Amino acid sequence: MKTWWLPFTHAMNGIRQAVKEERHMKVHFTIGLIVLAVALYLPLTWMERAILCLTIGAVLSAEMFNTAFERTVDLVTEEWHPLAKAAKDIASGAVLVLALTSVAIALCIFVPYLVQ
Repeated sequence: MKTWWLPFTHAMNGIRQAVKEERHMKVHFTIGLIVLAVALYLPLTWMERAILCLTIGAVLSAEMFNTAFERTVDLVTEEWHPLAKAAKDIASGAVLVLALTSVAIALCIFVPYLVQ
């Protein structure tokens, strides 16, 4: 049983570490909680709630991939290098694209309910 549960323990430790140590992860996590609270308050369909949950999960996952990627680059080289900077910037840009897309999705779902 311990071997079966161990990967989940490691995964939870990773989530906890990301939320605790990464400023942007805290921001995404907090906004995700707010969106979930609004989604529970408004009379959304189950599909709309599922889409919001999916987008929140995608943004949090992307932020964690970005964090892991940045730490790996830092592990490989301690010196500043234009390729290392480009790799980090591109990974951060991917998170930004997903976050902005998620905002657009949330607006498409929430605005009709808020206008009524």
